[in-house]
Amino acid sequence: MNASIDAAQSRIHAWLDARTRWQRRGLAFLAGALATAGHAPFQLTLLFVAAVVALVWLLDIASVQPKRLWSAFLTGWFFGLGHFTTGLYWVSSAFLVDSASWGPLWGVPATLGLAAGLAVFWGFGAWLAALLWTRDWRRIAVFAVCTFLSEWLRGNILTGFPWILPGYVWTPGEPVSQLAAVLGIYGLTLLTLLAAAAPATIADRVATPGRRFAPTLVAALVFGMIWGWGAQRLARAPVDPPGAQPIVRVADSGLSQAEKWRYRPDQEWRVLQRYLDASGPPDDSRASILIWPEGAIPTLNFFALDNPEFLDALGRGLGDRALVTGLTRCEPGPACEAFWHREASIDSLRLFNSAAVIDGVSGVPRVSQTYDKHHLVPFGEYLPPPLAALAERFQIAPLQQIGAGFEAGAPPTRLVIPEAAPAVVLICYEAIFPGMIPRGEERPGWIVSVTNDAWFGDLRWFTGPHQHFAMARYRTIEEGLPMARAASGGISAIVDSYGRVVRSTQGQGGAEAQLPPALREFPLAPARNLLLVGLALLIAGLRFAPLRTQAGRKQ
Repeated sequence: MNASIDAAQSRIHAWLDARTRWQRRGLAFLAGALATAGHAPFQLTLLFVAAVVALVWLLDIASVQPKRLWSAFLTGWFFGLGHFTTGLYWVSSAFLVDSASWGPLWGVPATLGLAAGLAVFWGFGAWLAALLWTRDWRRIAVFAVCTFLSEWLRGNILTGFPWILPGYVWTPGEPVSQLAAVLGIYGLTLLTLLAAAAPATIADRVATPGRRFAPTLVAALVFGMIWGWGAQRLARAPVDPPGAQPIVRVADSGLSQAEKWRYRPDQEWRVLQRYLDASGPPDDSRASILIWPEGAIPTLNFFALDNPEFLDALGRGLGDRALVTGLTRCEPGPACEAFWHREASIDSLRLFNSAAVIDGVSGVPRVSQTYDKHHLVPFGEYLPPPLAALAERFQIAPLQQIGAGFEAGAPPTRLVIPEAAPAVVLICYEAIFPGMIPRGEERPGWIVSVTNDAWFGDLRWFTGPHQHFAMARYRTIEEGLPMARAASGGISAIVDSYGRVVRSTQGQGGAEAQLPPALREFPLAPARNLLLVGLALLIAGLRFAPLRTQAGRKQ
């Protein structure tokens, strides 16, 4: 047993110190798995707090090991491995859609590889914290800032993957989540880490009872104030009278990814009919705008925008309604047409994961605008250049169902939607990235989110669709804008500007509601990054706060 631990810390620390290093790594893995319960669909925030407290105690032990930096890194890495293995296990389901190309055994190693890679960020945060670790309450600030920095890096470097950030343990639409309107999800993440780690000081034997419990009491007070402010904000939410905004309907065919892409000469037509059934007949519909998911119509026999007969059938189903739908778009036109006649190679095509605005005027369709997805999913929609040649050699394609990958489009801009304010479209996991919505004069009036969550597995057994929906709702809080979300195989919903669900549906069918009102841009929103930097520096400064000994002297 380490003498410094035995003399200075609690029986908890002594017990942890008596474990072997692999036992402690196993405990870190279990703590990381427990942290996942804080996220959707469970939202058990207190379990996330318990997991973080356990991690801080394990880092206390790591900080007195002979190789303390390496020990801290491995502690954080095993925590991250447990967290991302249980939080991202649904990734394996994507490999089962086309088992002929990928094989059913690809899913498990791919998921573990992804979890191991992302766990490096938690390991880095723990390593960085170990450089400044203390044996008193100041280590709580060190842990929060260093872990926050590593999570910010995870969400921004390379292509970024800000999935299940710590701030998401607060249910969107409830009072605490409203802080995202001021500080964004990263600011909420920083304060969440600080508050979650605070109870770890209760086990500090060398501190007086006041110092042991003070961080927890301060954290409870701060989040109590945040809850009170958020509750008042929700109570004052504006409500538009009936007819003030258009009625929007989000629809889903209810088809799984495998069913949608089953090859048949009439498959596009069959899927179209499913969506028209889910949208309702135009003569009886109250909705003036329809939203269909990402890649709603498969591309097996033709590109939807290049087939006049298909567009005519779509127009008859729309009537006078407008449609925003996800689809695959192809350029250049002559090569795209030649491809289906086997007169051109698919390598000569430029493919885009797109959304199109189609106006229906008395049953006559008009494709008015398109948006090409800007933030593509590596390996899912394209292969990173260093791996492209290797993948071509072994005939490995991205998970998307056509071609060798999509090309990225320009960043999101406003699209004109008939009978509604201009909107910005976010395709699939673009909705997990904060800051993609234009500001100032280019700020839209609402957000359209189209996604194919059928990749993420069955809603009954896989948490991916629930996590994705929760994160998308945070974009409405950050931007003060309502959202209409159509999710194939996921949760389709109308969400207000506070992250609250107005109407929702799962599976085949639709949900419709009057579009909730947009809020004025939050006054501090343009300075959100500066506020975040200032808050992080303020908390980091606590590491160097002087301490008073029991004799009253500073140290």
